[in-house]
Amino acid sequence: MKASQEGYPLLWLKRALVNGSSLPAPARRKLYLKTVLSALAVIWLITGLVIVITPTRYTCKWVLILPGAGAGAVVSLDSLGQASSSSSSPYLSSAIDPRENYKAIALSDKLLSDAAAQLNLKASALGTPKLKLPSQTGLMEFSISANSAELAEQKAWAHYRTLQGTLSHLRIDEIHIRENGVRMGLESFADKVHQSQANIVAFQSKTGLVSLDQFKEVAVTIEHLRQSQVNLTAKLNGGLASQQLLEADLSLTASQSTDLLKLKNDQLFQQLLVNYTESTALLVGLNGHFGEQHPQVLTAKTEQKTMLDALHSRCQKLLTRCDPKLMLILSVDDIDGRAELMQKLINITTENEGLTHELASLSTQIDEWEIRLKHSNDDAAKLEDLHRDHQLATAVFTSAIAKIDVGKADIFSAYPLLQLFAAPTRPEKPDKLGLILTLVGGIAASMMVIVGLSILWIRKPILQKILTND
Repeated sequence: MKASQEGYPLLWLKRALVNGSSLPAPARRKLYLKTVLSALAVIWLITGLVIVITPTRYTCKWVLILPGAGAGAVVSLDSLGQASSSSSSPYLSSAIDPRENYKAIALSDKLLSDAAAQLNLKASALGTPKLKLPSQTGLMEFSISANSAELAEQKAWAHYRTLQGTLSHLRIDEIHIRENGVRMGLESFADKVHQSQANIVAFQSKTGLVSLDQFKEVAVTIEHLRQSQVNLTAKLNGGLASQQLLEADLSLTASQSTDLLKLKNDQLFQQLLVNYTESTALLVGLNGHFGEQHPQVLTAKTEQKTMLDALHSRCQKLLTRCDPKLMLILSVDDIDGRAELMQKLINITTENEGLTHELASLSTQIDEWEIRLKHSNDDAAKLEDLHRDHQLATAVFTSAIAKIDVGKADIFSAYPLLQLFAAPTRPEKPDKLGLILTLVGGIAASMMVIVGLSILWIRKPILQKILTND
């Protein structure tokens, strides 16, 4: 027996695999059940801890796009001709994708640090956004996660603003470098232009003459102003005549008409006026039947005085100054039929006041233009010479600028335009990908335990059959 075991050193392992334990079936079943439950408990305990410990994450997404079309422009220079500029599409080169350059910028440590600084965060707390570049498109799909929906949105906007700011800074820096190179060859031309312009400005400041056309137009302007003065005077005289006729018909001034209409349109004043009229009528009726010291007469007088004081108080509040004559007119006359005439008087008076101010301003302008005409006669020839020198210097300078810099006018030539296609929006629901993966892992581990123990349970007949055949 001992010799047999020495010849087959692994015989005991074979026997253990085939025959298993010597436990009876109920005890063996109970052992397997405990093993399964223990393994599942450990698996789901770990899964639950992972779910509880892992913080909730919210993912904010936004999409940027690089327009595919190029831009072109034609600049027309007066007396010089035309100059054209154009920028090609950023996708013309098949070897370079501008989105890859932007990807490197968007994910650079410097940009992430600047974006985090906007939120008073560390770069590590901001995290690195995920970026996808769909093929055959100009889209750049960004996404970034945070522990709250608001923070995720703030991170997205901070990254977007920082990216655009970085690109703007790079464009400005690139333009600045080019301009420095251009200015080195144009400083002498610019000095001549500035000097000629300074001569013109100094002469204009000294004389007040801006151009030769201005000198020719001064006399025409004065004539137009005088004609306008005549027309305004005639119009004002007609308005004053109409105002006097209306004031005579109404026996009121425009100011009184305004006050009357304001009192008439005030509902509280009208109600007080009605009450005053009724109390007055009541007093007149009582005076016809009773003596002056009768209690009813005294009560009616008190009520009338109260209404009169209320009318006067309301009138003072509406008009600041109250004329008893106006209240008498409202209480005695029916002004509804004359309201239209009073409004017409107010309108005509207002128009006359405006015409008076306009006429005074027009007279002042005529005097100023006449003084200006007297001082402009001797300066026209000198101004013409200065303008000729300035035009020559400007033509040379502008021509050089157009030939050297017109082809570089597009600020997006080096760094293409980047537009916001889909703005960052606050996520409504948390990102459940981590939770789903954790649950899938727990389910997979549970299935593996169950399948493994099931195979162990049914291994005896299978292995016995296989080993017996062998």
